[in-house]
Amino acid sequence: MFKRLGRIGLAALTLATAPLMANEDTAQARERWYQAIDQRYGVLSDASERLEASAIRFCQQPDTPHRKRLNQDWMDAYQAWQAVRFVDFGPIEQQSRAWQLQFWPDRKNLVGRKMQAWLAADQPPTAEQIAGDSVATQGFPALEYLLFDEHMKANTLSQPVACGLMKAIANHLADGTSALRSDWQRFAEHYRTTRSYTDATLHGALRALETLEDKRLGDPMGLTGGAANGYLAEAWRSGRSIRLIEGTLHGLEDTFLPGLKTLLSSRGQAELADDFRELLDRTRHRAAEMSPGLAPILDDSAAFSDLQGLYVQVGQLRRQLEEIGGTLGLVRGFNASDGD
Repeated sequence: MFKRLGRIGLAALTLATAPLMANEDTAQARERWYQAIDQRYGVLSDASERLEASAIRFCQQPDTPHRKRLNQDWMDAYQAWQAVRFVDFGPIEQQSRAWQLQFWPDRKNLVGRKMQAWLAADQPPTAEQIAGDSVATQGFPALEYLLFDEHMKANTLSQPVACGLMKAIANHLADGTSALRSDWQRFAEHYRTTRSYTDATLHGALRALETLEDKRLGDPMGLTGGAANGYLAEAWRSGRSIRLIEGTLHGLEDTFLPGLKTLLSSRGQAELADDFRELLDRTRHRAAEMSPGLAPILDDSAAFSDLQGLYVQVGQLRRQLEEIGGTLGLVRGFNASDGD
């Protein structure tokens, strides 16, 4: 039996009235969400398989073209995860799967320390050993260390231990994302027939925007009580933080928004979804036009102004979705990121 909401049980959004769950049109929204999420999990699984194959090819022939392809396949798979990251219920809750894909925040540099320990070993680990190790060794940030960290010299990745470590991590990712999609498909009937998953899906999208505003942007920008610190950003080693944010916004636009519009249209309020889509589209385009890394922007006043603009728009998206939630019969409780 799948856990229903996990940490969502502490809900930041709770039902105020019965109409949202009693409305049979919510089943149509869940059907659209199910199909879109299934497709996104498929994209993630396929991208992870390409990443694994790319790692194998590079280790067989560690030349510049294979390295460029490896870097790109890592980015493609990482963005594919971002696009479906808002789904924080169902199979993704099992076995710390989200943490296996992305161990973050990492304020103690556990990823770096774990990678250094494996690189110092006499033999590379097997995929089974990676599966049994810490989540800090299992996902995209661990591969990012091997591909981009300053301690990895030009030829280090082609060495047997480093290449073996990379292949083991990539294999674990490919196996894990394939299993995730299969489990989502087995979860289909439960999701489709359980009205409370309408609430869960709305909450997941709102939580994604809260995390994006407060932690993924606010913390490294120094807007949440601390000093600006680029090392608090995701993907700081590769300088791809903004590209990951773009991936999240893209996923909300093409995976979450269609079901939301179905839900609002059934209540004669499709214009609310249109307004949300318009702002979401503008915010995504803004991110796409920015330089890929967040940390360098902190020292560039002009670029930082643009980053502040992105932060403001994400906050506007968050408030719009909160208002939509209220329209649908949901009320705000305490902040959804409390307790993280």
